[in-house]
Amino acid sequence: MAKTYREVAITGMIGTVEDAMRQVLNCWAELPAPMKDAVDEFHTRLAAAIDSVEFVRKALATEVRDPESEHRLG
Repeated sequence: MAKTYREVAITGMIGTVEDAMRQVLNCWAELPAPMKDAVDEFHTRLAAAIDSVEFVRKALATEVRDPESEHRLG
């Protein structure tokens, strides 16, 4: 299944939040359970915020093109 720009955007933002938390803790292992819960909550709210704005939701619903497959076809 192809990824959408929405999934790419959310994954990137979640990664940034997790990295920031790890830097604050100076710990690159697993985050503590309360922080994991906070990241999960942020993910849910971020997705809802994206979906609540019609033109943003439509724009990010576009599938990400795979340059490799386009190269093979072209």
